[in-house]
Amino acid sequence: MSNPDRGRGVVAAVVGALLFLAVAGSAEAQLRAGSAELKAVTGKVEVQEKGQPQWAPAVVGAKLAEGDQIRAYAGGSAILGLPDGSTLFVAENSRVAVSKLEVDQQNQSRNVLVHLVVGKVRAVVAKSSISLVRARQSNFAITTPTAVAAARGTDFEVTFNDIQQVMRVAVLPEPRDGSKRGAGSL
Repeated sequence: MSNPDRGRGVVAAVVGALLFLAVAGSAEAQLRAGSAELKAVTGKVEVQEKGQPQWAPAVVGAKLAEGDQIRAYAGGSAILGLPDGSTLFVAENSRVAVSKLEVDQQNQSRNVLVHLVVGKVRAVVAKSSISLVRARQSNFAITTPTAVAAARGTDFEVTFNDIQQVMRVAVLPEPRDGSKRGAGSL
């Protein structure tokens, strides 16, 4: 390949990369930061706002934003309603950090990332339109210090043992009796 041809190839690659980033950036620009709402609290549950050193008692109706954390002690649990319609159940002896909560209600796209520090959570993930799932514009993931579990439109549990550094994921079956998905608890 001669130098002029090589130069054109480099320019074409750079232009292609810039176009890709522009399109990806416009898709990201549609997503807006949302908040999770505490729908139910049982027992001792606390929240910590991003940048704050103190934990405070969790109150039904409270909003959790990106960077906030929630922890449930022995005998405690919480239910979080997420802005995409998904539900997150936080089990006793668990601590969860809200890493990302971006949602575009109009296009039903989302980028939800929750970090399980320790314990167990159950996620009932709202279904997005099939075209968004195929375009990979609808992401829902739970991370732990050792792994990531991603899902689209399903009901699953993630458990993380911080002592053994083991993550377990269980996909829960659809109810056969026609009852609403997500009914029940952990």
